[in-house]
Amino acid sequence: MNRVLPVALFCACCLVALPAAAVRQGIGVYFDQDLLLPLVNEDRDYTMGVGIEFFQEDEGFYPFEYPLKRVARFLGIHDAERRVRRSYLLGSVNYTPDDLSASAPLAGDRPYASVLYLANKRVLADRHKAVGVEAQVGLLGTYVAREIQRKLHRAWRGATGSNQPVTPRGWGNQISAGGEPTLRLRLARSDLLAEGPGYWDLAGSADISLGYQTNASLGLAARGGVIASPFWSLPYDPINRGHFVPAFGGDEAYLWVAVRGRVVGYDALLQGQFRDSVLTYDASRIRRLVLDAGSGVTASWQGWQLTVSANLKTSELDAGAADCTHWWGGLYLATRF
Repeated sequence: MNRVLPVALFCACCLVALPAAAVRQGIGVYFDQDLLLPLVNEDRDYTMGVGIEFFQEDEGFYPFEYPLKRVARFLGIHDAERRVRRSYLLGSVNYTPDDLSASAPLAGDRPYASVLYLANKRVLADRHKAVGVEAQVGLLGTYVAREIQRKLHRAWRGATGSNQPVTPRGWGNQISAGGEPTLRLRLARSDLLAEGPGYWDLAGSADISLGYQTNASLGLAARGGVIASPFWSLPYDPINRGHFVPAFGGDEAYLWVAVRGRVVGYDALLQGQFRDSVLTYDASRIRRLVLDAGSGVTASWQGWQLTVSANLKTSELDAGAADCTHWWGGLYLATRF
């Protein structure tokens, strides 16, 4: 019961935060899974992410609106200068070691870790730049991830007639097992660097995160095809470190690629937070420079948008089996109404 109560309270807060009906709003559903790339799937590290995002332009109730406005004003961002877009996203990210059959902690491998979170985002954008402020509240160490992963693995075995993937047995060793509140604040900016209007564009990005993941990054993103949406709406990594918010123009179809270098200061999903955890790593084992990258195809038609992507990140941990590059696939669907 003590494990179920924090999750129930968290979900109740999410229901209270449902946006009011307004024009120019939509919903995005995001799914990351290493099984989506079978040729490179190793069923480890960032093994799954799920997100549901409600986004609107100009209006709507958002639980962190006031602090986000204060932060934006402190940075010199004024609503009158640009169009305002807001969203909240209910998401979950989940990490596992290489050996899922082991019930004991695996020193030298990545610890089990999960975050169930609600993020509120405020984005101001014009034709040449976009600035976003995001506040995220969440719970480390719930058992939602364990149940989803077990059911997914069971369904996959049933569909393929295989004995793989195995049922994960080590979730009791995860970071902050049983649940611990956590926070993260993220500031992000993207600037249009060059374009061939309607056919291609190139953008630069920078962000900084403070909280259970403290890091800073610089990146580049490029699109090519039939383009009718803003450059900053490219749907790269919406569950983890986030894009801005979905935005639609007319019907479109384009290929995209994005790369980001990230300097890591602290990561509770590897180092633990305030509660004691069975397996954590000290700062000397953390990779301070990590490369993230992704590529995909995005198509929009009559208010629907579908993205299929392949993503990678280099090692985040200087430790045995965890010290390697990880791949996963993404499937993202959004609609406006």
